[in-house]
Amino acid sequence: MAKRNTLLISALAGAAACVLIVACSKSSSSGSGTSNDDPTPPGTTPVTTTPYPACVPLEPGSFTKSGSYTVPTTTSCSPAGEPTAGVADSHCVGVPPQPTDGPSCNNLDAGASGAGGSSGTGGSAPSGDAGAQPTPGPCDENGTDGAYGSTMYGTEGDDDDCKYHVSYTASPICENDGTYFIVTATHLAGSLGPLTGASTFAELCLNDTHPAPAIDARPPSGSQQVVEGPPGTYTVGPVQFDAPGDWTVRFHFNEFCCDVVPTSPHGHAAFHVTVP
Repeated sequence: MAKRNTLLISALAGAAACVLIVACSKSSSSGSGTSNDDPTPPGTTPVTTTPYPACVPLEPGSFTKSGSYTVPTTTSCSPAGEPTAGVADSHCVGVPPQPTDGPSCNNLDAGASGAGGSSGTGGSAPSGDAGAQPTPGPCDENGTDGAYGSTMYGTEGDDDDCKYHVSYTASPICENDGTYFIVTATHLAGSLGPLTGASTFAELCLNDTHPAPAIDARPPSGSQQVVEGPPGTYTVGPVQFDAPGDWTVRFHFNEFCCDVVPTSPHGHAAFHVTVP
């Protein structure tokens, strides 16, 4: 997707834009003020540092585990929700994969290439978007600021900027009950393999006026946590669908990174989920 670097006319403006991006201006929570002691899930370690320089401190509620993490048990329902059926994602077909570069995480210079750092693959980024711009839709899909791409169908597709391949499974999707998503992400460029240390989280939205309940926010405002284990696999939740309908579930990767230059590790991938 087109970067927001067109909004940056000075270093000060760049910093302001980065704060807006990292805060993910379309937050799923309006801020309930509810306290959360952010307990560490059994057998995991809180994430206090990241593999990349960061534009802002890492949000709480992120953990790692050596080996696989067991998804917490949730209540089942019938009928349960499911990924919405539709045409498979193909927006990155024929588009060169976008390399990412660790130092680009805190790069505020919109004119910089962002490539060539020690943790990236090097090379140049694609200029412009992957294909023609679709019509804007609900939940900031294809929004005018270019932040997000199209919401995808099924359980597999590529992120908005063709940086990562993303797939997911979910515990039972039941209205007004906790749901966990198990998200797996890998790099599309080079041979970097699993996307690790991304502190992935989910943003839920039914429509432009109906975000998910505040409980879905990250601590301390909400209860959503993320555990990475094995590397590149993230268990995200619990989140709550508080009404039936066609929801957008957007997974955020490396949200602590600035999204100014094309090689920033910051990314998003959204999927339609039907709740009966």
